[in-house]
Amino acid sequence: MTKLTHTNKESACIYQVAFSVNLPLPKRRLQLLKAVISSMYVFWSSMLSLPTSTIKDLEAKMRLFLWNKNENGKTKSKVAWALVCRPISEGGLGIRRINDVNRSLMASHIWSIVTHRKSVWVEWAYDNKLRANSLWDVPMKRCMSWGWRKILQIREEIRPFISCNIGNGLSTLIWNDNWCSHSPLCNYITTREIYRAGFGINDKLVDLVDNRQWIWASAWDTYVWRDRHGNERDFSSSLVWNIIRDMQHVVDWEKMVWFPYCIPRHAFHMWLVFLGKLNTQDRMKKWDMNMMCCVFCYKGMDSHEHLFFECDYSREVWHLIRPRINMQNIEGSWEDIRHRINSRLKVKSARSIIERLIVGAASYYVWQERNARLFQKELRSANQLSEVIFKTVQFRLMSISFKGTRGNKQLLDRWNIKVDMQMDAKDNG
Repeated sequence: MTKLTHTNKESACIYQVAFSVNLPLPKRRLQLLKAVISSMYVFWSSMLSLPTSTIKDLEAKMRLFLWNKNENGKTKSKVAWALVCRPISEGGLGIRRINDVNRSLMASHIWSIVTHRKSVWVEWAYDNKLRANSLWDVPMKRCMSWGWRKILQIREEIRPFISCNIGNGLSTLIWNDNWCSHSPLCNYITTREIYRAGFGINDKLVDLVDNRQWIWASAWDTYVWRDRHGNERDFSSSLVWNIIRDMQHVVDWEKMVWFPYCIPRHAFHMWLVFLGKLNTQDRMKKWDMNMMCCVFCYKGMDSHEHLFFECDYSREVWHLIRPRINMQNIEGSWEDIRHRINSRLKVKSARSIIERLIVGAASYYVWQERNARLFQKELRSANQLSEVIFKTVQFRLMSISFKGTRGNKQLLDRWNIKVDMQMDAKDNG
């Protein structure tokens, strides 16, 4: 525990440095969280069960860092931390909850014991903790060490996913292992009934064979890990994490927001748009109700639905940019735009990339213009804003290599980009 405290001090120093560095883009801070900060606690998570207070403190610092707040910041985050920590496919940012990571790594110790992995620790556990008993039968006691008790607490959570392929029956426990469709049998037969029948609680499957003649192939029993669908998989902590975490429905806009050629700040903004977490005035209860009208048209309410792109100003911007992506028949409805782009996501083409870049840039700069008018009293016309959108997308396209097909050439000629001077990309046609 002393070493853990020392590591926490080092972590605190790193957090202090991170807070002192001005990283204005949430996407950059997100990359730092995933690449550096999130890896700091992995070692200790694999060695012992982290205290709840430590986990809360670490996640609080990560949350403050993501939203670029100081350690005394009392303002609320734009998105709940539980939602942020969902996988990207489920609408989150792909950060893993420390508690889930800790439990999944601790489950590897159970797997080592069950499979009799050759290690000093496993031998010690069998000699000093199990003492000829099954891991599944060891009762919880107050006198147990804290670390061992935490390991035992997650047994039942991962037990359904550990099964045994029968070979010679010498390793498989009759009553506690998952070796048939009704296992473990101890759920249906009490210990008293087992002993009344003349068996022991730790008997192996081979003990059920009459005259000690095994009718199956003579091979070693092997323990296997099965996923949620019952398929055999190689054990890994990531598989355990995917089982013990709180799973949510997969969102249909993941690839519309996060794709290899996205502009990071636009992608992060689009993520907030799809979650409905932008600080529009309809969400700011502390604002005066009389000030909740749109700063562009002064007609509708300042809301996500109105800004993208039902407002007169944002609709005009959309009408100026949509010819570049052949969406003249799509009006300023966010749902219509979303449906059109989602219908083309399976086609890895230059057109699909440009459509997503245009929509991301349009929503980003409309929001930027809204804030400029609301707080800085600066105005740009729809024509000026559309030119900014075009320039931003054009600069991004210049850094992408497209295949020199006739369709790509015709499409990119509108952006003054020469396809024949670029090398072929791997995944766009």
